[in-house]
Amino acid sequence: MDPSKEALTRLEWRVDAHETDITLLKQTSGELKTTLDSIIELLRQIKWIAVGAGGVVFADQIGLMGILKLATL
Repeated sequence: MDPSKEALTRLEWRVDAHETDITLLKQTSGELKTTLDSIIELLRQIKWIAVGAGGVVFADQIGLMGILKLATL
């Protein structure tokens, strides 16, 4: 077999393998983006829970909770 044909065949096999690897990497990238988006959303929820809890503690410290309890009666 001609050496140039052998080299061409090897290059074609490499290109096919690289295309497969790139497709797999794109799929993995999409899955990672979905996972990171859900983690970001969870962290936002945690942040707002902490802000709310801090607000309740602050309101309790300055006496607003007593006023709110009286207002609900």
